Amino acid sequence: MEFFEQCFDKHDYNELNNIDVRMLYNVFLFHQKIFPGHSESIYFDVGTNAGSFLKVLEHFKIISNIHCFEPHPVINIKTKKNYPHIKMNVLCLSNSTGFEDIHFPLHSVGLSSMIKRPIFDNLGTEVKTISVPSITLDKYCKNNNIETIDFIKIDVEGAEKMIIEGSSEMLKQKKIKGGLFEIGETLKDAGTSEQEIETILRDYGYNIVKNLSRNDWYFHI
Repeated sequence: MEFFEQCFDKHDYNELNNIDVRMLYNVFLFHQKIFPGHSESIYFDVGTNAGSFLKVLEHFKIISNIHCFEPHPVINIKTKKNYPHIKMNVLCLSNSTGFEDIHFPLHSVGLSSMIKRPIFDNLGTEVKTISVPSITLDKYCKNNNIETIDFIKIDVEGAEKMIIEGSSEMLKQKKIKGGLFEIGETLKDAGTSEQEIETILRDYGYNIVKNLSRNDWYFHI
């Protein structure tokens, strides 16, 4: 545990909590204009880290029905303490149910991933790999009686396609209204691309909006 307790040595929690807040706000604001939320709306934060997206949701007065997924054994505790209203899942969503190896850089916690990325060899710091429980989004929703997801944020450093693959039933039935997924080198490291994920989502009947953020693409029914 000592290794993981050093996660805030380079960037403190407040710094991590503010990463990409403006970008996330802009995307979610766009989504809210299409799908105004209500008291029963459900939100997924996949790759919660220090809770930047939770800060955005709070701005919109959303503090209920939030399902978070963050396997880092220290950050998930700190984030749950700062956002006690969330349901924090200490596991990862994937394309299968069982266990996944997660690679955690000592200080660059935002780079943690199921994908063993080449960048890990150039960080100049230790990277620890641990086995973490995993579940598909489809099975998680079935287990928790979730019929519809209003918005899902997927930021899992290259494993985005794996999350999409594990969401096939929810996507097929248009039970996910909208969300965002990260684009860029992380997907290349995973042997996929934003274009491949776009094709998968379009085949399910989703629309893709690419100009809301330089780091993410937004999709919606």
